[in-house]
Amino acid sequence: MKQILITLSLLLLFSGCSDKPITKLYKSATKEPITCLRLYITPANPEMERIMMDLYPFNSACPVVLEVKHKENICCNSNQNVVQKTCSPFPHHFLRLEVRRGFQRLYSYYIDLHAPADKDDLIKAFQQMQHDLSIKKSSK
Repeated sequence: MKQILITLSLLLLFSGCSDKPITKLYKSATKEPITCLRLYITPANPEMERIMMDLYPFNSACPVVLEVKHKENICCNSNQNVVQKTCSPFPHHFLRLEVRRGFQRLYSYYIDLHAPADKDDLIKAFQQMQHDLSIKKSSK
């Protein structure tokens, strides 16, 4: 019995946060194809913008917006995460991509990170979004 409790405790401890992204494709995304994207990064980050501009030819006049949100050094004050925060490396950063047409959400991508979002994180997120939304690779 003691061994089972220890095993269950360890499983709970290491399953606190996943390295897998959470994605959501909204029904409105299937109504009409996405032929262009406008880029918006918050908070502004010139390095992230440079990386994203290398991935896709963004158009500032496009009605479909890709908003890239990132945050560093976040702190969760919830008591529900006490075990994970004290006993495992709790993520302190996140990356979120959200695609909207006007106020209508088409797609979202979210991942918790243990380090600030870097080039690999952005490329992986963009490629996942591109695949999920069937956005064709444009040549620059």
